[in-house]
Amino acid sequence: MSSNYYDCYDGSKLFLFLSNKIGLPIDLVNFLIAQLAALCVARLFRKPLKLASPEFRHSLCLVIGLLMGYFCFGKQAVHLSVLPMLSYTLLKSGPQHLMGNITLTASMLYLSCLHLHQQLYHTGDYTLDITGPLMVITQRVTSLAYSLQDNLTKKETDANSMGQSSAKDESQVVKLPSPLEYFAYTLAFQTLMCGPVVFYTDYITFIEGDGINANQKYISGGRKEPSPRLAVLYKVAGSIAAAVLYLSLAHKYPLTALEELSDPTSEVARSWSVFYLLWYAYLSTLVVRCKYYHAWLLSEAICNNSGMGFNGYDNNGSPKWDKISNIDVFGFEFAQNFRDAVASWNKNTNAWLRNVAYERGGAAWRTARVYTLSALWHGFHPGYYLTFFAGGLFTVAAKKMRAFARPMFLESRPKKLLYDALSFMTTRIAMTYTTVPFVLLHLSPSLAFYGRLYYSLHFIALGAIFLPAKPIPPRVSSQNCSELPPTSSKLTKEASLRDINGKPNGELAIS
Repeated sequence: MSSNYYDCYDGSKLFLFLSNKIGLPIDLVNFLIAQLAALCVARLFRKPLKLASPEFRHSLCLVIGLLMGYFCFGKQAVHLSVLPMLSYTLLKSGPQHLMGNITLTASMLYLSCLHLHQQLYHTGDYTLDITGPLMVITQRVTSLAYSLQDNLTKKETDANSMGQSSAKDESQVVKLPSPLEYFAYTLAFQTLMCGPVVFYTDYITFIEGDGINANQKYISGGRKEPSPRLAVLYKVAGSIAAAVLYLSLAHKYPLTALEELSDPTSEVARSWSVFYLLWYAYLSTLVVRCKYYHAWLLSEAICNNSGMGFNGYDNNGSPKWDKISNIDVFGFEFAQNFRDAVASWNKNTNAWLRNVAYERGGAAWRTARVYTLSALWHGFHPGYYLTFFAGGLFTVAAKKMRAFARPMFLESRPKKLLYDALSFMTTRIAMTYTTVPFVLLHLSPSLAFYGRLYYSLHFIALGAIFLPAKPIPPRVSSQNCSELPPTSSKLTKEASLRDINGKPNGELAIS
């Protein structure tokens, strides 16, 4: 490891001996130690501290979060306090009807400055930097600001909608939190390092819910609060499996091979076929995804072990611990369409983007707002913008293609199975094609990758956008007509506007 690496890293070097022994960078070693310690400490919130006062539980979340930040980032951890202070000041002093917009603008500017600093001065030095927690804090402060703004304008909204409810009603906050509540929420240790974002109402329910348990009021169908033990074990096992898969594949399918595409004299650029390049790109991006799977599943386990994330019971009466969930691994890896794949990835960030971008402003530019904010939130590497441009293009094209082609495959079960198989393969290819620039980061190798594939999927997506808006109805033989239930033209029209999941085609799954 270069001396420049150690000079740039401000976190603790207490476990440098362990880093040298196992061959992992010290920043990743500190991250793992901090997360494992958080997993153990989280248990205290369910047993010894079950009946503690909300103030004490707030304070403990705040103190542990600050200690974790200083352990992993050293003096850079000051940014973890500055951003919440700035946002809280704006909430206290800014116009109430604009507090969400002001907080979003200020926090994104602050985060962008840190992104630019890391990109200009620390590129390639280490993988874990302060921008990760700041991205999570940005989500927290902006979601809270918009919740407060929605509550202040609730009367006008209710008057205009004549009592209609929206998804935002569930997350509205009735008053500005106290300083302790606010800073404990923004710096809560459970998800500080890598998310997922926890919305304020869920956090307060977690903090104050144990007081309700003491009075035996937390009962669903006659049952007391269930134990998260099985959910924690399942997610820890999944996290370990992802880490093992990463370690076993990282050296076989490194990203450096894709970076060589920008060199026309390299073996990759000269001899690899298009099909092998796609296969290698799929495995390389799978390796990168395993890092996210490992971190997110471990973070979910920390939340569940502290009692956060209970989401009621399923139809079989089994408890669900998926309210604070960032990833559906099988949902992403085996998705049959682009929208479902995107919706299964970074799910709580999807909810945040929906709240602060998709549902605000005119409907005409919803997709553009979402992908632009998502790209800015990630940083300024050119690869991010290539990925999100392609993602936005493919989202629109996939919706048009699905509406146009799917009805033609519903005549029989074999045709439907063929459609599902083709959709699965197309989704995997499109997702690999889209995400390669995201992991390469830099412009030259990303454009070289697209050029090697002749920008084919971009042109196909552009062509799909111009397909007829009205889907071609399936041809049904007369002998099967008697088996079809009678439907009115109104019901048929409504059914055509809904997809296989029962959601309107116009509803966008965002990322």
